[in-house]
Amino acid sequence: MCDRMVMKKHKADPNTQNPRGRGKRQHVESEIDKLPDDLLIAIVSRMSIKDAIRTTILSRRWRYLWTFAYGLRFDDRECTDRNRFNFIRLVDRVFKLHQGKSVDSLILRFFNKCKSPYFYPIGKWIDFALHKEVKRFELDLSGASCNHEFPCLFMLLTRFPIDKVLPLFDTLNVRDSLPRYLRSLNAFISLRSFRLVNVAIKDEMVQYFLASCQYIEKICIRGSNATKDLEFVDPLPYLKVLEISECCNIQSLVISVVNLVSCTYEGRKIGLPFKKVPSLSELTLGGGFCGSFVYEPNKHSSYSAQLVKLVLNIPHVSALSVIVPRELPQLYALKRMELSVMSHVGRSLLFWTSLIEASPQLQELKIKIIYLLRCSSSTIGWNLLPFPEVTSAEANMFDHKNLKVIEMGGYCGCAREDEFLVHVCKSAAMSLETVIIDTDCSYYCDPECSSFFVMYKLRVDGKVPMVNEGGTTRREEPIEYGDLNQFDAKKHAERFTSSFRSSEIKFVIR
Repeated sequence: MCDRMVMKKHKADPNTQNPRGRGKRQHVESEIDKLPDDLLIAIVSRMSIKDAIRTTILSRRWRYLWTFAYGLRFDDRECTDRNRFNFIRLVDRVFKLHQGKSVDSLILRFFNKCKSPYFYPIGKWIDFALHKEVKRFELDLSGASCNHEFPCLFMLLTRFPIDKVLPLFDTLNVRDSLPRYLRSLNAFISLRSFRLVNVAIKDEMVQYFLASCQYIEKICIRGSNATKDLEFVDPLPYLKVLEISECCNIQSLVISVVNLVSCTYEGRKIGLPFKKVPSLSELTLGGGFCGSFVYEPNKHSSYSAQLVKLVLNIPHVSALSVIVPRELPQLYALKRMELSVMSHVGRSLLFWTSLIEASPQLQELKIKIIYLLRCSSSTIGWNLLPFPEVTSAEANMFDHKNLKVIEMGGYCGCAREDEFLVHVCKSAAMSLETVIIDTDCSYYCDPECSSFFVMYKLRVDGKVPMVNEGGTTRREEPIEYGDLNQFDAKKHAERFTSSFRSSEIKFVIR
C-alpha cells in the first residue's frame, strides 16, 4: 500500500520524473532573478494588465512586480470575462494594490456595450491619475450608450489640501484669475497626453487642464456633448497635437498655438478656428466644416498652403449647398492626401482631380469611395449629393510631376472608377509608380439606415445583400446597376489593369 502511494506521488511530481528538465528550469529562473528590478518592471509595464498579473506565477521574484508597473492599460476586449462588473472590479482592485509612486501611462478602454448611464466610477479613476502623476491619460467609453460626465472643477479641487483650495472659491467666477490659481496648485503638472472619448467634459474643465498642464503635448476630445466653446490660445509651448471631433453641441472653436503641428476637427460648420498656426502641417477634417474647406477654399488660404498631409472625410450634403468652387485650394506644400467620399454608383469622380491639380508636390493619394443607393421608401438618400459632378469634357488635363502612389478603396468595378484612374494616370504619367486597387468590400444593408440608403462596406460574413430594381431592400436580389460583389470587382480590376498600356506603372490588386 505504501509503495503504491509512493509510486503515485512519484508520477505526479514532474521534477522527479525529468531531472534534466528540472535543472533547466532552475537555470532559467536563476538567470531571470539576476535581472535588475527596473528592467523587470519595464517588461511588465509593456504588457496588458491581464498578462502582467499572470507573471506572478513565474517565481517569487515576479509575484509583486506588476504592482509597480508604470504603464497600466485596461481594454475590455482583451478580457475573457465579458461581465462588465467583474472588469470594473478588476480595475479598482489593481488601483488599490498598485504600489508605485507614479504612473507614466493610464489607458482605460471600454468598447463592449453598456446601457447603464451610472456605471463607470470616473471620479475614482481621475483621483488615481491625479495622485500617481500620470503623463498619458486616456479614457475611452465608446461602449457607453450615452455620455458620462467628467468630474466638475469643484470635485477635483476637493482632492487638494484645504489650505490650498480655500482661496480659490472666492475667485472661481473670475475668468482671468482662475488660470493663475490653478497653476499654483501644480495639478496634473506632469500630464503630457490627454484623450477622452464619449465623455462629457465642460468648457471650464478644458480651461482647467490648459491652465494646469503646463507641459501638455496632445489633447483629444471626441464625442462630448457638453463641449460648446473652446479656446486653445498660447502660451501652450508644448502642444503639438489637437483633436476635437463629434462634439455635437460645439458652437465656436479658436486655435492660436504657434507650435501646433497636427490638428483634427470633425464636426459642424463653424467660424474659421485657425487664427495663428504657423507650424501646422497635418490636418484632418470631417463634417460640415470639411465641406467648407473644399467648396470655400478662399476662407482657408491662410493656412492651406503650408499643409504637408491632408485628410478629408467628405460628408453627404444637400444638393442646394453643392456649388463648384471657382478657385482651387492652395495646397502648394501638400505631399500626402487621403479622401473618403460618398457617391452614387455611376456618378463621375473627376471633381476630385481638381485637388490633385492644386497640389503640385503631392506624392501619395488615397481615395475611398462609399456608395449610396436609392431606396423606394425614401428619396432622401438620392437627393444627397456629396460633391459636384464634372464630366470628362470639363475635367482639366494637367501634368503632375511628383505623384508616385495612388490607392483607391471601395472599388466595385464601375466605369466611373476606371475613368478617374485613367485620368489621374495620364496626368501623372511622368512620375506615377504604383496604383493600388482595393476590392475588399461588398454591398450590405445597414439596419439603422435602410430607409435612406444602402452603404458599400466590408462584410464579415461574406454575403452580398443587394437592393432590387423596385427599390425595396432585399437580401438576395441584385441592385439595379448590376450584380457587383467582391469577386466581380477583383476580376474587373484585373481586366482594367491588363488593358492599361503603361509598362512603367506597377498595379497592385487587393
